[in-house]
Order: sequence, then structure tokens, then C-alpha cells
Amino acid sequence: MGKGRKERVVPLWQTTTKCISDFMHENGIKDNDYLLSGRNVKHLTRSGGVRYRIDCIVKRAATNCLSLKNKSVTPHVFRHSTAMSLLQSGIDISTIAIWLGHESIETTHKYMVADIKLKERALNKLHEPDLNAADNRYHATDDILQFLNSL
Repeated sequence: MGKGRKERVVPLWQTTTKCISDFMHENGIKDNDYLLSGRNVKHLTRSGGVRYRIDCIVKRAATNCLSLKNKSVTPHVFRHSTAMSLLQSGIDISTIAIWLGHESIETTHKYMVADIKLKERALNKLHEPDLNAADNRYHATDDILQFLNSL
């Protein structure tokens, strides 16, 4: 169950599926049970429980990866990272919108605006103009100059 109480199905790599399956087996979680549950409830709330579990995992990981120490990692960070990875892999925005469950492609468009790497790659595909070259200037033909003068 996701944001807006929408249920979403997303594909997973086989290695991810194996890790989840192993986790479920090790923790006695049945197929229809919640993957993450709290002490007093069947499932974790999005606002508290899931965030708390992520904070614990990030804190543990920060002992080996110091750059995580002061990072704020939320469920949305995973979602945003997935969207950016898809975008940087060349997946079209319509497919990403479907993946994220966006009703409007405009919502997904913000990921494109934010991606500086995508902008850099686009810029690198262009030839840098030689602003000093005399032949780079536009030279209007006599017909065009005559037309403009007649205005």
C-alpha cells in the first residue's frame, strides 16, 4: 500500500526477490503477511514505523559508509532514486510515470527538471559553437533585406 492508499505492483530483480524471500523465511513471515510489522500492529505506518526502520538501517550502514551519517533517508528517497535511475538509463517519462503510479505525466516531469546529469549529457551531445568564427553569423540575403526594409 502506497501514498494515497494506492496499491502498486512493481517489478523486482531476481536478486532482490531472493533477499526478500530469505528475509521472510528467516523471520517466519508468511506470503500474505506484511513484510515489515511493528511490535503492536500488523503493519508499520508510513509516517512512523517505516521511517523508524529506515533510520535504524541507515544508522547501522553509516558505520561503514560515513557519507550516510548526516543524510536524511526517507521512503520517498528510494522512490526518487528509482525514478532518477530509470530516467538516467534512458527509460521514457511515460513508463516512469506508470512505474511510480502518477496519474499525470506532469508530476513525473519534475524528475526530468531536477536531473543535472541528464542536462550535462544533452549538452555534451552538442557541438560547442565557435563564437569567433566569422561564418557563424547569419547573413541575410538581399531579398530578405529588401523585404525587411519595406516594412
